[in-house]
Amino acid sequence: MTDATFSPAAVAAPARPLAGYRRGLDIGRITAAFFIVWDHAHAPGWQIGYLALALFLFLTSFLAVQSYERRPGPGFWRKRAVRLLMPWLFWCAFYRVIYEILSDAPFQWLSDPYSLITGPYFHLWFLPFTAVWLVLIPPMSRLIQSQTALAAAMILLVAVSVPLGTVHAGMAFELPVVQWAFSLPLFLLGAFHAIALRLGAGWMSWVAATAISAVLVALYGEFWGAQALLALIVFEVLWRLPIKATWPTFAAGYAFGVYLLHPFFMLVAYKVFGVEVNPIPAALFTFACTLVATEIIHRTPFFNRFA
Repeated sequence: MTDATFSPAAVAAPARPLAGYRRGLDIGRITAAFFIVWDHAHAPGWQIGYLALALFLFLTSFLAVQSYERRPGPGFWRKRAVRLLMPWLFWCAFYRVIYEILSDAPFQWLSDPYSLITGPYFHLWFLPFTAVWLVLIPPMSRLIQSQTALAAAMILLVAVSVPLGTVHAGMAFELPVVQWAFSLPLFLLGAFHAIALRLGAGWMSWVAATAISAVLVALYGEFWGAQALLALIVFEVLWRLPIKATWPTFAAGYAFGVYLLHPFFMLVAYKVFGVEVNPIPAALFTFACTLVATEIIHRTPFFNRFA
Protein backbone atom coordinates (compact mmCIF):
# COMPACT_ATOMS: atom_id res chain seq x y z
CA MET A 1 0.00 0.00 0.00
CA THR A 2 1.39 3.37 -0.98
CA ASP A 3 0.91 6.75 0.62
CA ALA A 4 -1.51 7.54 -2.17
CA THR A 5 -3.89 4.70 -1.35
CA PHE A 6 -4.64 4.75 2.32
CA SER A 7 -7.84 4.39 4.28
CA PRO A 8 -8.65 6.03 7.62
CA ALA A 9 -7.56 2.85 9.34
CA ALA A 10 -4.39 2.75 7.28
CA VAL A 11 -3.05 6.01 8.66
CA ALA A 12 -0.75 3.82 10.69
CA ALA A 13 -0.57 0.70 8.54
CA PRO A 14 2.78 -0.30 7.05
CA ALA A 15 3.41 0.40 3.38
CA ARG A 16 4.06 -3.31 2.93
CA PRO A 17 2.56 -5.63 5.53
CA LEU A 18 5.25 -6.76 7.94
CA ALA A 19 5.65 -10.23 9.42
CA GLY A 20 2.64 -10.92 11.60
CA TYR A 21 0.43 -8.42 9.83
CA ARG A 22 -3.17 -9.65 9.92
CA ARG A 23 -4.77 -9.31 6.50
CA GLY A 24 -8.17 -9.99 8.02
CA LEU A 25 -8.08 -6.40 9.28
CA ASP A 26 -7.92 -5.24 5.66
CA ILE A 27 -11.15 -7.12 4.98
CA GLY A 28 -12.65 -5.19 7.86
CA ARG A 29 -11.64 -1.86 6.35
CA ILE A 30 -13.20 -2.32 2.92
CA THR A 31 -16.26 -4.04 4.39
CA ALA A 32 -16.78 -1.17 6.81
CA ALA A 33 -16.55 1.29 3.91
CA PHE A 34 -19.24 -0.64 2.04
CA PHE A 35 -21.63 -0.63 4.99
CA ILE A 36 -21.15 3.09 5.54
CA VAL A 37 -22.45 3.52 1.99
CA TRP A 38 -25.26 1.09 2.83
CA ASP A 39 -26.14 3.13 5.90
CA HIS A 40 -26.18 6.47 4.09
CA ALA A 41 -28.41 5.00 1.37
CA HIS A 42 -30.84 3.92 4.14
CA ALA A 43 -30.90 0.42 2.72
CA PRO A 44 -32.51 -2.31 4.88
CA GLY A 45 -30.53 -2.82 8.06
CA TRP A 46 -28.84 0.56 7.60
CA GLN A 47 -28.12 0.69 11.34
CA ILE A 48 -25.11 -1.55 10.68
CA GLY A 49 -23.42 1.70 9.69
CA TYR A 50 -22.87 2.28 13.41
CA LEU A 51 -20.78 -0.88 13.56
CA ALA A 52 -18.95 0.00 10.34
CA LEU A 53 -17.91 3.37 11.79
CA ALA A 54 -17.03 1.78 15.12
CA LEU A 55 -14.75 -0.71 13.37
CA PHE A 56 -13.07 2.09 11.38
CA LEU A 57 -12.35 3.97 14.60
CA PHE A 58 -11.12 0.88 16.44
CA LEU A 59 -8.79 -0.14 13.61
CA THR A 60 -7.44 3.38 13.14
CA SER A 61 -6.13 3.69 16.68
CA PHE A 62 -5.16 0.02 17.01
CA LEU A 63 -2.94 0.20 13.93
CA ALA A 64 -1.61 3.60 14.99
CA VAL A 65 -0.33 2.17 18.29
CA GLN A 66 1.27 -0.77 16.51
CA SER A 67 2.93 1.55 14.02
CA TYR A 68 4.25 3.88 16.73
CA GLU A 69 5.65 1.00 18.77
CA ARG A 70 7.46 -0.36 15.71
CA ARG A 71 8.96 3.00 14.79
CA PRO A 72 8.67 5.53 17.65
CA GLY A 73 9.81 9.02 16.85
CA PRO A 74 8.96 12.72 17.18
CA GLY A 75 7.46 12.92 13.69
CA PHE A 76 4.75 10.29 14.25
CA TRP A 77 1.80 12.65 14.73
CA ARG A 78 2.85 15.30 12.23
CA LYS A 79 3.23 12.85 9.34
CA ARG A 80 -0.13 11.23 9.95
CA ALA A 81 -1.93 14.51 10.54
CA VAL A 82 -0.68 15.80 7.19
CA ARG A 83 -1.78 12.58 5.47
CA LEU A 84 -5.30 13.22 6.76
CA LEU A 85 -5.59 16.99 6.61
CA MET A 86 -4.36 17.42 3.03
CA PRO A 87 -7.15 15.16 1.66
CA TRP A 88 -9.56 16.92 4.03
CA LEU A 89 -8.73 20.32 2.53
CA PHE A 90 -8.94 18.97 -1.02
CA TRP A 91 -12.34 17.34 -0.52
CA CYS A 92 -13.62 20.36 1.41
CA ALA A 93 -12.94 22.40 -1.72
CA PHE A 94 -14.58 19.76 -3.94
CA TYR A 95 -17.76 19.50 -1.87
CA ARG A 96 -17.85 23.26 -1.40
CA VAL A 97 -18.23 23.60 -5.18
CA ILE A 98 -20.89 20.87 -5.26
CA TYR A 99 -22.76 22.57 -2.43
CA GLU A 100 -22.72 25.96 -4.13
CA ILE A 101 -24.05 24.43 -7.34
CA LEU A 102 -26.93 22.61 -5.60
CA SER A 103 -27.73 24.98 -2.74
CA ASP A 104 -30.87 27.11 -2.70
CA ALA A 105 -28.89 29.77 -0.83
CA PRO A 106 -25.34 29.66 -2.19
CA PHE A 107 -22.32 31.61 -0.99
CA GLN A 108 -23.37 31.86 2.65
CA TRP A 109 -19.88 30.99 3.78
CA LEU A 110 -19.24 29.93 7.38
CA SER A 111 -22.79 30.56 8.52
CA ASP A 112 -22.33 27.49 10.73
CA PRO A 113 -19.21 27.75 12.96
CA TYR A 114 -19.03 23.96 13.24
CA SER A 115 -18.27 23.84 9.52
CA LEU A 116 -14.73 24.86 10.44
CA ILE A 117 -14.16 21.36 11.84
CA THR A 118 -16.29 19.39 9.42
CA GLY A 119 -16.06 21.07 6.07
CA PRO A 120 -18.96 21.68 3.69
CA TYR A 121 -20.24 18.08 3.81
CA PHE A 122 -20.87 16.34 7.13
CA HIS A 123 -19.07 13.05 6.40
CA LEU A 124 -15.73 14.89 6.27
CA TRP A 125 -15.77 15.23 10.07
CA PHE A 126 -13.90 11.90 10.33
CA LEU A 127 -10.63 13.28 8.97
CA PRO A 128 -10.00 16.19 11.38
CA PHE A 129 -11.29 14.02 14.25
CA THR A 130 -8.68 11.37 13.51
CA ALA A 131 -5.93 13.92 12.91
CA VAL A 132 -6.59 15.56 16.28
CA TRP A 133 -6.85 12.45 18.43
CA LEU A 134 -3.86 10.66 16.93
CA VAL A 135 -1.82 13.06 19.05
CA LEU A 136 -2.69 10.83 22.04
CA ILE A 137 -1.07 7.71 20.58
CA PRO A 138 2.60 8.38 21.52
CA PRO A 139 1.95 9.43 25.14
CA MET A 140 -0.46 6.54 25.72
CA SER A 141 2.03 4.05 24.35
CA ARG A 142 4.87 5.47 26.45
CA LEU A 143 2.94 5.83 29.70
CA ILE A 144 1.03 2.55 29.75
CA GLN A 145 3.80 0.07 30.44
CA SER A 146 2.16 -2.17 33.04
CA GLN A 147 -1.13 -3.93 33.60
CA THR A 148 -1.78 -1.61 36.54
CA ALA A 149 -1.48 1.45 34.32
CA LEU A 150 -3.63 -0.24 31.69
CA ALA A 151 -6.33 -1.04 34.25
CA ALA A 152 -6.39 2.63 35.31
CA ALA A 153 -6.72 3.68 31.65
CA MET A 154 -9.58 1.24 31.08
CA ILE A 155 -11.42 2.49 34.18
CA LEU A 156 -11.04 6.07 32.93
CA LEU A 157 -12.31 5.00 29.51
CA VAL A 158 -15.46 3.48 30.99
CA ALA A 159 -15.98 6.60 33.12
CA VAL A 160 -15.79 9.03 30.21
CA SER A 161 -17.82 6.85 27.85
CA VAL A 162 -21.05 7.31 29.79
CA PRO A 163 -21.19 11.15 29.69
CA LEU A 164 -20.04 11.09 26.07
CA GLY A 165 -22.83 8.63 25.34
CA THR A 166 -25.24 11.07 26.95
CA VAL A 167 -24.02 13.82 24.63
CA HIS A 168 -24.55 11.54 21.64
CA ALA A 169 -27.97 10.35 22.78
CA GLY A 170 -29.24 13.82 23.63
CA MET A 171 -28.42 15.24 20.20
CA ALA A 172 -28.39 18.64 21.90
CA PHE A 173 -25.28 19.72 20.02
CA GLU A 174 -24.71 20.41 16.37
CA LEU A 175 -22.70 18.25 13.99
CA PRO A 176 -20.01 17.01 14.46
CA VAL A 177 -20.09 17.10 18.26
CA VAL A 178 -22.48 14.15 18.50
CA GLN A 179 -20.25 12.12 16.16
CA TRP A 180 -17.15 12.98 18.17
CA ALA A 181 -18.92 11.94 21.39
CA PHE A 182 -19.82 8.58 19.81
CA SER A 183 -16.39 8.10 18.29
CA LEU A 184 -13.86 9.00 20.96
CA PRO A 185 -14.51 6.00 23.28
CA LEU A 186 -14.22 3.60 20.33
CA PHE A 187 -11.01 5.25 19.16
CA LEU A 188 -9.52 5.00 22.66
CA LEU A 189 -10.65 1.38 23.03
CA GLY A 190 -8.78 0.40 19.87
CA ALA A 191 -5.59 2.04 21.14
CA PHE A 192 -5.89 0.46 24.58
CA HIS A 193 -6.53 -2.95 23.05
CA ALA A 194 -3.28 -2.76 21.07
CA ILE A 195 -1.45 -1.99 24.32
CA ALA A 196 -3.38 -4.72 26.13
CA LEU A 197 -2.23 -7.32 23.61
CA ARG A 198 1.36 -6.16 24.10
CA LEU A 199 0.99 -6.56 27.86
CA GLY A 200 -0.78 -9.92 27.61
CA ALA A 201 -3.94 -8.46 29.11
CA GLY A 202 -6.45 -8.57 26.27
CA TRP A 203 -9.11 -9.60 28.76
CA MET A 204 -9.14 -6.04 30.12
CA SER A 205 -10.45 -4.79 26.78
CA TRP A 206 -13.32 -7.29 26.98
CA VAL A 207 -14.21 -6.13 30.49
CA ALA A 208 -14.15 -2.45 29.51
CA ALA A 209 -16.06 -2.97 26.24
CA THR A 210 -18.70 -5.06 27.98
CA ALA A 211 -19.11 -2.48 30.73
CA ILE A 212 -19.41 0.44 28.29
CA SER A 213 -21.94 -1.35 26.09
CA ALA A 214 -23.97 -2.69 29.00
CA VAL A 215 -24.32 0.74 30.61
CA LEU A 216 -25.16 2.58 27.39
CA VAL A 217 -27.69 -0.01 26.24
CA ALA A 218 -29.27 -0.06 29.70
CA LEU A 219 -29.54 3.73 29.71
CA TYR A 220 -30.71 4.32 26.14
CA GLY A 221 -31.80 0.95 24.73
CA GLU A 222 -30.31 1.78 21.33
CA PHE A 223 -28.15 -0.27 18.98
CA TRP A 224 -25.43 2.40 18.90
CA GLY A 225 -24.80 1.84 22.60
CA ALA A 226 -23.49 -1.69 22.01
CA GLN A 227 -20.76 -0.72 19.56
CA ALA A 228 -17.77 -1.04 21.90
CA LEU A 229 -18.43 -4.72 22.47
CA LEU A 230 -19.56 -5.42 18.90
CA ALA A 231 -16.49 -3.73 17.41
CA LEU A 232 -14.22 -5.79 19.64
CA ILE A 233 -16.00 -9.01 18.66
CA VAL A 234 -15.69 -8.24 14.93
CA PHE A 235 -12.06 -7.23 15.41
CA GLU A 236 -11.26 -10.54 17.12
CA VAL A 237 -12.86 -12.50 14.28
CA LEU A 238 -10.88 -10.55 11.68
CA TRP A 239 -7.67 -10.76 13.73
CA ARG A 240 -7.86 -14.55 13.80
CA LEU A 241 -8.64 -15.13 10.12
CA PRO A 242 -5.80 -17.25 8.62
CA ILE A 243 -5.48 -15.31 5.34
CA LYS A 244 -2.26 -15.47 3.34
CA ALA A 245 -3.48 -13.95 0.07
CA THR A 246 -2.71 -10.32 -0.73
CA TRP A 247 -6.09 -9.36 -2.16
CA PRO A 248 -7.50 -8.01 1.14
CA THR A 249 -4.71 -5.42 1.35
CA PHE A 250 -5.31 -4.47 -2.29
CA ALA A 251 -9.05 -4.10 -1.68
CA ALA A 252 -8.50 -2.08 1.50
CA GLY A 253 -6.65 0.51 -0.56
CA TYR A 254 -10.04 1.62 -1.91
CA ALA A 255 -11.67 2.17 1.48
CA PHE A 256 -10.68 5.80 1.88
CA GLY A 257 -11.85 6.67 -1.63
CA VAL A 258 -15.17 4.93 -1.04
CA TYR A 259 -15.70 6.91 2.15
CA LEU A 260 -14.81 10.26 0.59
CA LEU A 261 -16.58 9.87 -2.74
CA HIS A 262 -19.81 8.09 -1.84
CA PRO A 263 -21.91 11.23 -1.10
CA PHE A 264 -21.16 12.56 -4.58
CA PHE A 265 -22.10 9.34 -6.34
CA MET A 266 -25.19 9.00 -4.20
CA LEU A 267 -26.28 12.34 -5.63
CA VAL A 268 -25.52 10.92 -9.08
CA ALA A 269 -27.68 7.88 -8.31
CA TYR A 270 -30.60 10.08 -7.32
CA LYS A 271 -30.13 12.19 -10.45
CA VAL A 272 -30.00 9.16 -12.75
CA PHE A 273 -32.66 6.97 -11.15
CA GLY A 274 -34.78 9.53 -9.29
CA VAL A 275 -35.12 10.24 -5.60
CA GLU A 276 -37.54 7.34 -5.17
CA VAL A 277 -34.94 4.78 -6.27
CA ASN A 278 -34.79 1.58 -4.24
CA PRO A 279 -32.00 2.07 -1.68
CA ILE A 280 -30.41 -1.34 -2.34
CA PRO A 281 -29.50 -0.72 -6.01
CA ALA A 282 -28.69 2.89 -5.09
CA ALA A 283 -26.15 1.67 -2.52
CA LEU A 284 -24.66 -0.90 -4.91
CA PHE A 285 -24.45 1.64 -7.73
CA THR A 286 -22.80 4.17 -5.46
CA PHE A 287 -20.27 1.66 -4.13
CA ALA A 288 -19.35 0.47 -7.63
CA CYS A 289 -18.90 4.04 -8.87
CA THR A 290 -16.67 4.93 -5.94
CA LEU A 291 -14.44 1.94 -6.66
CA VAL A 292 -14.02 2.98 -10.29
CA ALA A 293 -13.47 6.63 -9.40
CA THR A 294 -10.94 5.74 -6.71
CA GLU A 295 -9.00 3.60 -9.17
CA ILE A 296 -8.90 6.51 -11.61
CA ILE A 297 -7.70 8.87 -8.90
CA HIS A 298 -5.02 6.39 -7.80
CA ARG A 299 -3.67 6.39 -11.36
CA THR A 300 -3.72 10.19 -11.73
CA PRO A 301 -0.59 12.11 -10.72
CA PHE A 302 -1.03 14.72 -7.98
CA PHE A 303 -4.63 13.68 -7.27
CA ASN A 304 -3.58 10.20 -6.17
CA ARG A 305 -2.51 11.59 -2.80
CA PHE A 306 -6.12 12.49 -1.95
CA ALA A 307 -7.83 9.07 -2.14
